[in-house]
Amino acid sequence: MNIKIRSEGISDYCSIANVNYEAFLGWHPDNQYVSEPVLVDLLRHNSLFDPELSLVAEVDGKIAGHVFFSPFKFIVLGTEILGVVLAPVAVKPEFQKKGVGKALIEEGHRIAMEKGYDFSLLCGHTDYYPRFGYKTGMFSLSGVKVSIDMGGFDSRDFFERPVSNQDIPWMLEAWKSMHGTDAFALFPGENISEWSNQGLECRCTVLLKYDRVLGYIRYARSNTLNVKELLVKDMDVEEVLAYLAWKKYGRPQGEIHIALSIDKLQSALGNTGSVRVFDECSVNEAFMLKVLKEDSNIAGYCKQLEEGAIKPGIIVFPPMFDTDDGRVD
Repeated sequence: MNIKIRSEGISDYCSIANVNYEAFLGWHPDNQYVSEPVLVDLLRHNSLFDPELSLVAEVDGKIAGHVFFSPFKFIVLGTEILGVVLAPVAVKPEFQKKGVGKALIEEGHRIAMEKGYDFSLLCGHTDYYPRFGYKTGMFSLSGVKVSIDMGGFDSRDFFERPVSNQDIPWMLEAWKSMHGTDAFALFPGENISEWSNQGLECRCTVLLKYDRVLGYIRYARSNTLNVKELLVKDMDVEEVLAYLAWKKYGRPQGEIHIALSIDKLQSALGNTGSVRVFDECSVNEAFMLKVLKEDSNIAGYCKQLEEGAIKPGIIVFPPMFDTDDGRVD
């Protein structure tokens, strides 16, 4: 079988959507929803999108597979570097297990290395991706669990509004202040579309008390409240958490999961009797990373993590990854 790998063109968009639909049909719990075609389209809106890293595999002149490597800025050991996120990779069912996926992934790695990207990151099957050089258990998606009970909280002074372009400068400054020295973090981007809602079950909002902006919050309305991004000044964190609990549970009391390290959240909260914080940062073997540049900070991160010298970085994927409403937990 002759497999030809090339970069996508605009005329390929329909075929790429069809390949992703067929490849992932039945993966969703209710077997009725396929998010990957939508994800592919949203990833093309990424300000760092490179069409040369969106690859198709042709067999007999027809598209049989597709892989997407999306460039993002990362913080690694306190330094900004560039990496790619591999997602999704899709092969039509009749061409699976015939080397199509392998050819797509290896060509993507080659191009990414030529372009100077330091590493590739993904969430995937541990019996497949390590054969391409991916290290397992390289980051976490979870941070802390918060239990809050803030008596006397008055919700009437709070309200949310959508993110606007005028918010972007202070949000970027707040993100860099929060994550600029992290061991490992993913920078969402500098445009409003990279900080706004992309899924029905998620919200990206600016929270105010009276007319004062308290911060930016990105949260998923799952069974237990899941906060993916929290950019709030230390003095306001307790009240913001109480508001979130009130909105979710009807009272300023309950559990909240937050994608922040326990050290950062405890430092922001200080001494308070209304909030208890529990460490939930854990490494799943499916959270993988491949080093593309051996002299980069990313190689040092992997070494320190494997030696137990540092804790795993907490990665928060941007809002375009929130398209799958059925798997927000």
